[in-house]
Parts: sequence; structure tokens; C-alpha cells
Amino acid sequence: MPVLLLLLLAGVLGYFVWRHQTSTLTRNCRWRQDKRVGEWRCAFCGARDPGEDSPRECLRDQQNS
Repeated sequence: MPVLLLLLLAGVLGYFVWRHQTSTLTRNCRWRQDKRVGEWRCAFCGARDPGEDSPRECLRDQQNS
């Protein structure tokens, strides 16, 4: 039984580490694609990012400096 609990704990911690490494988006990031212009725009802060795929990083601080 303790082995099962340790495996469960390791799995949960592993998930949190993996999830943190794949995205730096804040919970306020709401990316919307504008296909006419060919860019993504954050509905929360207004940051813009050109490209085909949805951004995986919060660009709020990069846009405002």
C-alpha cells in the first residue's frame, strides 16, 4: 500500500513539473487567432504574436517594454 501511495505522489509531482515546462501562459492569457491579419492576439492584455500556432508563452511583458 505505501508503494502505491509513493507512485501516485511521484506521478502527480511529475505532472506538475511537466506542465510547468511546456507553457508559461498565465491564467489570464486568452489567445485569439485573427486569420485576416495572420497573427494571434491576447484578449486580456492585447499582446500580438505572428504565426500559425497558438503562443506557448505570455508576451505581456515583452510587448509593454
